[in-house]
Amino acid sequence: MSESTELLLQTAHRIFTDLSTVEQVNRLEQGEWAQVLWDALEQNGLANALLPMACGGSDLDLGDGVALLKVAGYHAAPVPLAEHWLAGLALVDAGQSLPGGALTIAPPDAASGPLPGTHKRVPWGRSLPVVALGGVDGQRRLRLYPRALVIKQGANLAGEPRDELNLAGSEFSLDVTSSIDAMPWLARGALMRSAQMAGALQRCLALASAYVLERKQFGRPLAAFQAIQQELALLAAEVAAVDAAVDAAADAAQYGHSVGDALFDIAVAKARASMAVESATRIAHQVHGAMGFTYEHRLHHYTKRLWSWRDDFGTEVYWNTLLGRKALEVGGEGLWPFITRLGSTANA
Repeated sequence: MSESTELLLQTAHRIFTDLSTVEQVNRLEQGEWAQVLWDALEQNGLANALLPMACGGSDLDLGDGVALLKVAGYHAAPVPLAEHWLAGLALVDAGQSLPGGALTIAPPDAASGPLPGTHKRVPWGRSLPVVALGGVDGQRRLRLYPRALVIKQGANLAGEPRDELNLAGSEFSLDVTSSIDAMPWLARGALMRSAQMAGALQRCLALASAYVLERKQFGRPLAAFQAIQQELALLAAEVAAVDAAVDAAADAAQYGHSVGDALFDIAVAKARASMAVESATRIAHQVHGAMGFTYEHRLHHYTKRLWSWRDDFGTEVYWNTLLGRKALEVGGEGLWPFITRLGSTANA
């Protein structure tokens, strides 16, 4: 990791530590938009970090962008940074300028259905302009809705806004032909969400490790008990596996010719991150005991996000099905050469 990237991540840690506080994350559940936090990200060049310099971004490479999203996940940042990046990149790919401020997206669908209509579970749809991609009259279109009509406000398990919008009845300020295919857009979102999940898993491990050193039972720290050590080792293994899978997918996407070239690696990363959620959150809560289930303790900020995020941008079943089909496609004799070829491409 370069020195500039280290400084960037240190800045992100500082901002999120100061502004992604327990109180701020809890206020999100009441529907409050974290304007102060978003302003700080913009002022420090983080909000548009992954976008080209010509568009006001920092032209950060994908690997560093993934590292930044891990930091956001580690702090349960109550802002749609991944969605904003996806929306911004879609506009840039279509040759358009960014309107300014935070953006969100109508979640991409690999089936690429019609664009107008009702869109469910749009992140922060009540608060932000929406970028949507889909088919209109046989053409792939990209539209920007400055203020979409909200049919119903909703939230995921972590309290993050997930709203039902009526785009058919909403006015759009931009309507252009787009060359973006739905699958690469979905895969890019899956990689970004996997990075956030990796960060949240790291925080679960950090909280659990700190707690067992502080909490005593029978005159000894919980960390001194072999059963606790074994559980923490299992949790650490899950965290390491997800972290490695996400980094490998980021490398494949960065050094390949397109996100589509890294589809297999991204599928592995998202499936592995989703698979880790059940055991990792169970261990984290068991280690904390009753304390971890209280609203006042911060653990739920991460476990509830992990339970929610594992279904975003394709479920574990969806990505595992894609992996299975690819394995059948290359066959028994071709699977290992295919996997090692992907690895050599990413490390080229």
